[in-house]
Amino acid sequence: MRRRIATLTLFVLLVFAVGCAQDNTQSRQNQQQNNQAQQNQKNQQSQRNVKNKALGGIESSISQMGNIEKVRIISDKANIKTGVSNDTATLQSQNKNSTLDVVSQVGDWFAVKLPNNKIGFVSQEDCKPIVSEDKTPAPAAPQQATPQETTQGNQGGTAPKTPSAATNTATLSTAEQQMIKLVNEARSQNNLPALKVDTSLSSVARTKSQDMIDNNYFSHNSPKYGSPFDMMKSFGIKYIQAGENIAGNQSVANAHNSLMNSPGHRKNILNPEFTHIGIGIRQGGPYGNMFTQMFISKPQ
Repeated sequence: MRRRIATLTLFVLLVFAVGCAQDNTQSRQNQQQNNQAQQNQKNQQSQRNVKNKALGGIESSISQMGNIEKVRIISDKANIKTGVSNDTATLQSQNKNSTLDVVSQVGDWFAVKLPNNKIGFVSQEDCKPIVSEDKTPAPAAPQQATPQETTQGNQGGTAPKTPSAATNTATLSTAEQQMIKLVNEARSQNNLPALKVDTSLSSVARTKSQDMIDNNYFSHNSPKYGSPFDMMKSFGIKYIQAGENIAGNQSVANAHNSLMNSPGHRKNILNPEFTHIGIGIRQGGPYGNMFTQMFISKPQ
C-alpha cells in the first residue's frame, strides 16, 4: 500500500514538473516573440525617422491678409452707398474698371474715398482689392551674394537697394529656378496658374534664409526683421495677401516633397489667390540648406 502511494506521489510530481517545464518554455517563447516584435517596431520607426529626416528636414508655414489700399470695380456699374447695406441711399455710381482708394473695411463692404472727397461704401461683390505699385525707390536690403551660387556665412559690405519688382528668373540661382519649376508644376497639376517671380520678393526671401543661418534660429519671426509680413512691408513689398514657407533640407527636391506633404505648406503653394513668388535658398545651417518661399497676391 505504501509503495502504491509513493508511486502515485512520484507520478503526480513528475506530471507537475513536466507541466512547469512546458509552461516555462512557452513563456520564454512568448517573451522572445514580444522582444522581437518590439525590436521590429523600433527598426521600422527608426527607418521612418531616417526617411522623414532625409525628405522632410524641418519646415513651417504662415499666411496673412495685408492692408487693402485700393479696389477696382468689377461690376458693369457699382452703386456707392451711404452705409453698409443695399437699403441705404446711393451716393453715386462707378463704372467697371474704375479704381477707388480704400479708407477701411467694414464686414463685406469697403469704405472708399470718392472723387468729391466724400466717403461711400461699396460691396465686395462689386469690386476686388488691387495693388498699386509705388514709384518711389525701394528701401535698402542687406547685400546679397551673387545669386547664381549659394554661399555660407555672414555677408558684409554696403547694402544695395532691393531689385525692382521684375517678373523673370534671370537673377535666380539654379537651385531657386529648380524650386520655382517644381512649385509651378504642382500648381499646373491642380489647374492653377503659374506664379510670377518677383525679384524684389526673392531678395527679401534670401535675406530671411541667410538671417536664419547667421543667427541660428528657425522661425517665421526674425529677431532682426520681425514677422515675414513686417519684413515685406519694411522692404516696400505691397500685397493683398501674403504667405511664407520655410524649410531646412539637403536638397531642393526633398524640401519640395516635404512641403507638398504638409497641409499648411501645400495650402500656400496651391493658394489660388497668390500671384507672385519669391524664393531664397542659402547654403548653411544644421540641415545643409535653408529655404524661404514668400508668396503674395498682387492683382493689378
